[in-house]
Amino acid sequence: MSDIVTGIQNMYDEIGTHFSRTRQKTYGTSSSNWPVTDIYLKKLKAGQSILDIGCGNGKLISGLPKGVSYLGTDFSQTLLTEAKLLYPGYDFRFGNAIEPNHWEGLGMYEAIFCVAVLHHIPERAQQVYILTEAKKHLKKGGFLYLTVWNLWQEKFAQYQIDDHFEVPYNKKWIRYCVAFDVQTLTDILTEAGFNVEEMFYAGQDGGRADMINGQNLVVVARA
Repeated sequence: MSDIVTGIQNMYDEIGTHFSRTRQKTYGTSSSNWPVTDIYLKKLKAGQSILDIGCGNGKLISGLPKGVSYLGTDFSQTLLTEAKLLYPGYDFRFGNAIEPNHWEGLGMYEAIFCVAVLHHIPERAQQVYILTEAKKHLKKGGFLYLTVWNLWQEKFAQYQIDDHFEVPYNKKWIRYCVAFDVQTLTDILTEAGFNVEEMFYAGQDGGRADMINGQNLVVVARA
């Protein structure tokens, strides 16, 4: 594991409890997810299954349709503890997606969600590896839903250092982040064997936005 990823893992273990408690707000519904994420969660039907890579405190479950089978994985034991407290009865597993043992015995899924994860992965080869492995666990006709922070917003400019961003959390911790644009992310997904179906910048309300104002870059792709 790279030193950068290890540092991010240690950070989330340290801040995990506070981080989880600050991400339980709702957006006008019972769900704690961004509205655009819930749009794609609702495409799943009872009897289908979802893999949540980098699940954090499991908040994706708050918008999950009834009867959908769920497995969440994360490299932070602290966040997994929070997830198990918030969503007892759901399956969670410790693992780091850049390591082969994360993918062992995971099974097959109609949907794989990877929300706010890839921008913490420093090396392109690691990013491609995660997506390549994810593709192996996607059922025929299934889809990948992926989001990364849009670091090209003006508020992040002060945190850019050479080819990456160092975004503070709670004035104590620094989060290493990689910026993606449409072309870069398309190239990585293509290299991993995915066909991009949709890619757009989204605002907090879930509506489409431009590169300057969008808070996340959202992707829906199929194998």
